[in-house]
This record gives sequence, structure tokens and C-alpha cells, in this order.
Amino acid sequence: LPALLDHIRKLDQEIQAWVQVSPQRPTGNGPLSEIPFGAKDILETRGLATEYGSPIYKSRIGTSDAALVRDLRRRGGVLLGKTYTTAFAYRQVSPTRNPRNLAHTPGGSSSGSAAAVAAGMVPFAIGTQTGGSVLRPASFCGVTGFKATYGLLPMEGVFPLAKSFDTLGFFTHAASDM
Repeated sequence: LPALLDHIRKLDQEIQAWVQVSPQRPTGNGPLSEIPFGAKDILETRGLATEYGSPIYKSRIGTSDAALVRDLRRRGGVLLGKTYTTAFAYRQVSPTRNPRNLAHTPGGSSSGSAAAVAAGMVPFAIGTQTGGSVLRPASFCGVTGFKATYGLLPMEGVFPLAKSFDTLGFFTHAASDM
């Protein structure tokens, strides 16, 4: 974990994938034992920035973990921190840059999660998709994106954009990691 945190410190000033990096220990043991992950800033996280990408909620701290974050931590995962999103996961641009080419866009609202994985800052990250916000950033940043079937993963604790379309997803370096 210290080497990963050092890597983030070296790269994130230019890429700006992270809203906050503050590792949260696992709450259980399991198949994700000590594997760090990032969470898009529209997922509620206890004790971490949960600003929904909006200046309206600047400095807001989450009071509980979203159901998926809670489950990953119970399985041994280390929540490394929060990744940038567009405001309310909608159209406004986030500060995140594409790590493959800083002059290019990293994609949609889950751009911070995709960029963090593409830059080797974290092995996997959570994103959300209403239209193309997992698959497009995965493609733009050259990583694997997986958008779960609607209703497969629990949306409890995720700021809604369109409840009848919103889904959770993941980013990894390769399909075999997914």
C-alpha cells in the first residue's frame, strides 16, 4: 500500500483522478484480502468526501458506506479513496485527464475511476452508468469496463441520476482481472 500511495502522489497532480485518498481498512476477510479499490464520488462513503462532483456539496463527508462499498470491504477490500465524477454524474466536465494522453478526455462521469485504474493507481475501481459512463471511459482510457445488468448490484447509497437506468460497474486493467 505505501508504494501505491507514493505512485498516486507522483501522478495525480496531473491526472486528477482522486477527490480524496484516505485508505479505509477492510471490515472482514475474504477473496479481496487487502486489495485496494476506488469508488466514484457519487457512492456514499463513511468518513470520506462524498461531494457528488458538485461544488454545492464541497467538503461534505459521508455518513455511511453504500451497499457495494460495504460488501467489498467485508470481503477484505481496502477502500483507497474517492474518484472524481462529473457533477451528479451528468454532463459537467470533471478535472480528470486521460492518463494515456493528458490532452484527451478520459470519457464520461466515471472518468476518475477509469483514469485511476489506467494509471496503475489502483487495481480496480467502481463506476456507475446511466448512459455510457462506464463503457466509454473504459474505452477512452484503455482499460476493461464492466457494466452490470440493471438491478444486479445494490444501488443503496448511490446518488441517483435516473433510477430506472442507473447501474453499477467496475474498471480493471484486463478482462482476466474482472
